[in-house]
Amino acid sequence: MSDVDDETAIAGLERLGLTEYEARVFLALQKLGAGTAAEVGEVADVPRSQVYGAADKLDERGLVETRQSTPTAYRPVSLEQARTQLLDQLQRTGTETF
Repeated sequence: MSDVDDETAIAGLERLGLTEYEARVFLALQKLGAGTAAEVGEVADVPRSQVYGAADKLDERGLVETRQSTPTAYRPVSLEQARTQLLDQLQRTGTETF
């Protein structure tokens, strides 16, 4: 995502079904490689208290891996894996809807 500016990437992720905070957290984790809620919140410009919920949702979608430690740490899946996950989810939603 380094060749796309942050706001464009966030807007695209939102069109694929992520909330703004989820998109910001995912993008921050791609930049960091891994991080705690405090680290992610600082890079993502998301309140630390909101990082937890966004990261949990990303984990449910298969876009982030959560390491149960103190403090909890998060690691993103690869961009290719994220693309596949999001497009598959979008396709399933379209199929269920129509």
